[in-house]
Amino acid sequence: MDLKEAMPQDTTSLEKRPGVLLVGSPDVGKRTLVSRLLSIDLEDTTDTTSGLLAFGWSINTKYYTADVTVWLANLHKKFSARSLPIFDQLAALVMVFDISNCSSAGFIFY
Repeated sequence: MDLKEAMPQDTTSLEKRPGVLLVGSPDVGKRTLVSRLLSIDLEDTTDTTSGLLAFGWSINTKYYTADVTVWLANLHKKFSARSLPIFDQLAALVMVFDISNCSSAGFIFY
């Protein structure tokens, strides 16, 4: 994978790709998961409170090749994936929880 491809990019060029949305409460490990998945270093100062972060990802395996966008978002009481401008492009949803903190999954029950 090209390292440049995995860096945060202008979202207008990434909105056309199939998307994977990673959502979870703040500080549950979303950035860590993306860092390891894309083999990149994300700074802890990356702010997801203001909205979405987008990362281009070129999946290239022996049997499958695809260019996708990995989207990162913090969950809160009024969060709705359907209200996201990229909703129609989403192909997958990954919900991230902190297994040692049950309150990180509390938003599901609202």
